[in-house]
Amino acid sequence: QQNYVEIKLSHPEGTYDATNAAVAAAAGGDLDIVCCVDVSGSMAGSPINNVCEVLRDIYERTQKDYHLFTYNTQTDVNRTLKTLAERNENLQGSGGTSFACIFTAIKDYLLQNASAKKPITFIFMTDGQDNEPNGPALQKSIQMLKLILSGMTNLPPITFHVIGFGEVNDAFLNQIRTFGTRQGLFRYSTESKELQNNFNDMFEYALTVRQFTIKFPNGKTYTANNIDNETVGFLTNEGDDLSAIAELTLIDDKTTTTQFPLQPMKDIRAIHRLHALNLIQPENEEQVKSIQTYLNDIQITNSKNFAERLETEQIYKEIDQRMMEYRELFTQLKMTQVPERVKLQLSALRHDPIFANTQRKKKLDLRVNRNVDYFKKTDISGILQGYKVSITPDTWEEIKKQKQDWVDIYSNEDIYEIMRKSSDNILCLGIFVQRDEEVITNPVKGLKLVKATNTIISYDSFINGMNLAKSNQRAQGQFTTLNDHYSIAGALANEQINAVIPLYINDEHMKRIRILEGIWLGYLYTLDSYGYDRQQEVALLKLLYEIIQQRTKTDRQKQVLTELEKVCRFIIDESQGFKNAEQFGEKTYDKLLKRLPIVNTQEYDLSIPLMIGYLRNDLKSVLVPIYYEYLRQEYLKKYPKNSATVKTIVENLVYGSNAKQLPTTSSTDNSNTLTNNNLPDYIERSFINYFHDELSQPIQLTPEKITKETPKLMVHKEIELNYIKSLLLPLPDFIRTMLNYCKIDEDYIEKHLDYDTLRYELLITFYYLIYSDTNSGGLLNLSKKEEILYIIDGRLQSEKVRVVAHEDMESVHLVRLVSHAALNCKTLEGFAGVMRKYCPNRRGPIFSEVFIRLVEAYDQGDGDTVGTATKKERLMALLKNQISTTTATKVIYEDMDQCHSLPSLDDALKSLRRFIDEKEIEEIGLQNRGRLVVYCRRTRMEDRQCRRKRNYRFFLYPFYEDSF
Repeated sequence: QQNYVEIKLSHPEGTYDATNAAVAAAAGGDLDIVCCVDVSGSMAGSPINNVCEVLRDIYERTQKDYHLFTYNTQTDVNRTLKTLAERNENLQGSGGTSFACIFTAIKDYLLQNASAKKPITFIFMTDGQDNEPNGPALQKSIQMLKLILSGMTNLPPITFHVIGFGEVNDAFLNQIRTFGTRQGLFRYSTESKELQNNFNDMFEYALTVRQFTIKFPNGKTYTANNIDNETVGFLTNEGDDLSAIAELTLIDDKTTTTQFPLQPMKDIRAIHRLHALNLIQPENEEQVKSIQTYLNDIQITNSKNFAERLETEQIYKEIDQRMMEYRELFTQLKMTQVPERVKLQLSALRHDPIFANTQRKKKLDLRVNRNVDYFKKTDISGILQGYKVSITPDTWEEIKKQKQDWVDIYSNEDIYEIMRKSSDNILCLGIFVQRDEEVITNPVKGLKLVKATNTIISYDSFINGMNLAKSNQRAQGQFTTLNDHYSIAGALANEQINAVIPLYINDEHMKRIRILEGIWLGYLYTLDSYGYDRQQEVALLKLLYEIIQQRTKTDRQKQVLTELEKVCRFIIDESQGFKNAEQFGEKTYDKLLKRLPIVNTQEYDLSIPLMIGYLRNDLKSVLVPIYYEYLRQEYLKKYPKNSATVKTIVENLVYGSNAKQLPTTSSTDNSNTLTNNNLPDYIERSFINYFHDELSQPIQLTPEKITKETPKLMVHKEIELNYIKSLLLPLPDFIRTMLNYCKIDEDYIEKHLDYDTLRYELLITFYYLIYSDTNSGGLLNLSKKEEILYIIDGRLQSEKVRVVAHEDMESVHLVRLVSHAALNCKTLEGFAGVMRKYCPNRRGPIFSEVFIRLVEAYDQGDGDTVGTATKKERLMALLKNQISTTTATKVIYEDMDQCHSLPSLDDALKSLRRFIDEKEIEEIGLQNRGRLVVYCRRTRMEDRQCRRKRNYRFFLYPFYEDSF
């Protein structure tokens, strides 16, 4: 059994100055960072561009001119992050990889700067393997570097952090990580865009980490890292007995020594258990299962305050997700041949908790610190006092007339006395709510009204009462027991209050409510006055609906509801938080009225737009759109994506339930064949569209013959009323509630349905959102109502059985025509569209012609540029089976594996070019199933007696050739 020890750096009995340490850490202190970046050929394109972008960003944020060493077969040590940012030119990837040259440069740098006596961190990034992994030059450079480092153990620490990308060697990178006098960390990725996150993580950690040595009186010594300058936590060895130890010594990285008393922790909360669990690195699947079992027993709601509650929830999720990844990797390790990628991912996973800690601190502090900072900068007290002073005598007389209606039951002070006595107290309605952990991130769903009371209470009285109740609770902020115990009594018997909502009452009172909005909303949803988020303003509308739902129809409750509605109406009309809310605010409401698809990570609670329409005295105009959205939500829940049932519904809506067929015949219609509009841009645009959507037919470069086609169906323009009505659903309760509240007939919606519009709504729902599962980008350009029948008809007909043959594909003329089009496309998207259309199997005369031409021109320089895409980029796109578009990385061929990263193929491609020439290869095929293979066929045979054609396999990665 291991012990978890946690040291509070701000302990009052110690002499440790946490504040100064934090400042030094934030500034990077005297730390020297050297960034070593691989610029070999395999880094060309998006990998090196992503690295340059993040390094510029790091310089802009830190304004530190850190060294930048770049290397391939040679090393350039003359760059810095500043020069990279100022020149605004990306590094260029070319050549092979020699680690010997970069290790030698690092050794020389250490010797030159040894007298500076500054800590040095190298962030070492590579995406490949050495040209001579076992060569004497590499071995000698490693030996010399280690020799130099062995003599620097008494100097400030030297650390090597490693970033691996693509096809690298796990053992070698872990060896680099341990070169320094202090072990470094490991990050690995297969996507070039992840390089930015990895560099950011490494720099953030390097700038904030502090290493501590902990010594016990019995001679035991431990080391621990810290990034927040608040606590240092570590695990002891198995079987260490700490019962007789009363103190320990902490030595920081400035050699400052501090004595701390050691005693058993009394108030052990979930956060402490999770901190300890986060330090454990499982060695096998059984240990993972043990950690998961222990994790499931931790009650994450046992938190001290809002910030701790957020951190506890986040660490729990991180550990749970990490254990799932461990289990998957340990399962793969049982394979006979373990892929190198699995080893790399496992190495990186062992360091994930450290980077997660750094990232989490930013997230947790962001909301609370933002609100605290706002309250500090905003003179709320001064503003409120100004409002109070500006109230005229006549206004005070008007407020005095409200005394009898609005009295705080706890202090027995009325609205006039409260406003006269204080400038920042307000009167509220007491309510009883149920909160769960989701309320922090999703206040609409995470808070539910249990009961609206008849209690009028001032905000000050409520807070004082809650603090008194809270002091009786051992676990503060514990949501699971909050509703049973953590509340105060209401005006009537059995009434409980654990939340309040302010009442409008008068204009001067509303001014106070508006200024204090962030405080009372933050407390309402998070039990923390600093927990405000703009989504809470949206959630308040859901809470108002629930109060209306529970109304008792008494005159008093009508009076209270009127004041609550005024507060909410003021917020939706005046609040920037509501107007700019990320989800479900003003923008979402406008989308609903315009009937644009609403795409959110959380389901849109339709009581919110219902309340907006009601508060704006425009309920009738939103009832039908809300009902349409309700149908959409219900059918999205009911039907699975791409199901046959949904397709039948779509066909019935387009063709009618008794569809008629149009006669069809075999055809050699080449009306779309290239005759007019033969401008290259026009042709290429059609293939770009085809690459992104294969239902979009490109210009035909060769004659096509349709040999088989399913009969087409006839679009049914007339509305089939009975069928459409069969798809309607009963009115939901939330709509009925508001119809009754506003005394509107329950058949209002049915009377005002436009069935032509309803068919359009149903087609959007069933075809675009369920059947075809259109992405968010496609939803921004939906068909118009007058066009939708024919557009969906065209897409449905294109899905029918349709066999197309390209005639005379062996024709020399057609091979040259299509090859010329592919090789002269200005964009990679156009090139990919032509190759996917005419070379779907990556073989045949057109593919062979294009591939051989690209290999021949592979290293001819920039003179081969056509538009924005070079021949080299075209070739690499085929080999990697992917291109980068403005929105994402997309594959060219769905039936071929992608290569997210390849080592430098310069030498291999030169060998392939010689091989094609020497063997007189005429036919080429390409495949990747874990190995990138070029299939070659020689069709010219010298010996006429030998009828068998000669076939070869050329393995580009890993590199070798054979015949079969």
